[in-house]
Amino acid sequence: MRRQWQRGGRPFCGIFFIAVLAAVLAGGSAWAGASVNMPAGSWIYGEFERLEVKGLIESGLLSTRPFSRDEGLRLVNEAKDKADRAGDRGRAATPVILRLAGEFRRDPDGQSFFKPVERAYAGYLYSDRRPYFPSVNNNGNEFESGHNGFAGFSSAAKFRDTLTVHFTPEYRLDEESSRVRLQDAYVKAGIGPFEFQAGRDAMRWGPGYHGSLLMSNNAEPLDMIKASTAHPVILPWVFGKLGPMRPTLFLARLEEDRDFPRANLLGMRLDFKPTPAFGFALNRVILFGGEGRQALSASDWASVFFATDSAEHSSSPIDGDQILSIEASYIHLNGTGRLPWSGMKLYTEIGAEDSSGETKSPTARAYIFGAYVDEPFRIKDFDLRVEYATTARENRVPSAQWYRHHIYTSGYTYKGRVIGHHMGPDATDLFIRGQYHSSGGMVIGVEADLERSLVHESGKTKRKWLSADASLPFWDGFRLSARAGVEEVSGPADSYTNPIAGINIERSF
Repeated sequence: MRRQWQRGGRPFCGIFFIAVLAAVLAGGSAWAGASVNMPAGSWIYGEFERLEVKGLIESGLLSTRPFSRDEGLRLVNEAKDKADRAGDRGRAATPVILRLAGEFRRDPDGQSFFKPVERAYAGYLYSDRRPYFPSVNNNGNEFESGHNGFAGFSSAAKFRDTLTVHFTPEYRLDEESSRVRLQDAYVKAGIGPFEFQAGRDAMRWGPGYHGSLLMSNNAEPLDMIKASTAHPVILPWVFGKLGPMRPTLFLARLEEDRDFPRANLLGMRLDFKPTPAFGFALNRVILFGGEGRQALSASDWASVFFATDSAEHSSSPIDGDQILSIEASYIHLNGTGRLPWSGMKLYTEIGAEDSSGETKSPTARAYIFGAYVDEPFRIKDFDLRVEYATTARENRVPSAQWYRHHIYTSGYTYKGRVIGHHMGPDATDLFIRGQYHSSGGMVIGVEADLERSLVHESGKTKRKWLSADASLPFWDGFRLSARAGVEEVSGPADSYTNPIAGINIERSF
């Protein structure tokens, strides 16, 4: 097993190369087009997952985010077609489908357009102390104690169905400061079955709702170049049995203010769905290079891409930090009506981090296990999620931890925040959320979270979170959301209870 894990990067890269070549053959010479991405944290993805667990989306690769609005429209049409033949399940999902169809109906007709304001939003949050939970999975935005406000808008343009430009400036202020930042700013081009993107954007890889091991929107969006297929493709020959497939490759440059300024982050992902009920993905990222490290030749870049010993281990001059993960999900539809749920999605992500010493087997493991249940105990229009994650498994090398490295001491972070799961190294997280959905689109949710950090080290901290929230669409494209909660923190330096309340509004044009 160790031998398989230590060499895991190399077969992964070979599989990735073959899959991309097969995608070229499968896609032919047709132009896929390019449309703007739906933000990685958008409410739309949650609605797609509901449709998936109801059996109305079979070809969607929902755990690779973001994907484009064109792909979203394709999934809405797929759900609409299946709902007509799905009986009670289809009728129950009709309000969801209609809301999504209304959302995508806002996209301009024709090949070219310019929308000075595609989406606008504003919000406010109050917290007695500097809050923790409202800042996780928030594109690197951190709230401060006291009053916080933010506002932003998105602009988009599309030219000849092959080039898209998108950017989102945002203004934030608190009691101590104010600032403006580009949340995203990118250009996308469609060439054949592929789309190529350059600029700043957030990504989430994995089936987890509350976090992902390798890529999440917990840190600020990365400045990168990225290539993927615009839609899932079916590979030719016997590989077609793997079902819809989508490859993703990116290269990002990290920030100046870290141990090795402007280090590189290379990521690869292969997402498959062999059956409508089962999907899996292979993920790999490697942190390497940067000012003060060895200058990379063309052969060094090839060594990094193909995960050779000269790039991975402490005996090499490159010695990058590599992380691998395998994820899988399975959906069970209660067709007989004998079980106490309408549908259930079980999912997991299992990761290994490369050696941080002389040995060549992984020094750290991490896990996510989750269940998403539609109409548990036959409660109509209600769903329940339970998700557990850990990076605190006892490791082969006691000094080595997930998201840490003996060379890259800034860790697997971008601008001070973990790029993967927000809980960080040597931590566990248990998350529970229940939601009620009205036919008019209102969502009322209650969630609880228990996080323990530095489990095996001095400074052990426990954080608890309990909150209630509501989201309501109204008028023409408006959505109003509100949340109130309380977090309890107990650590070696301080223990306290922190009440938090916030509200925000957005409109799609």
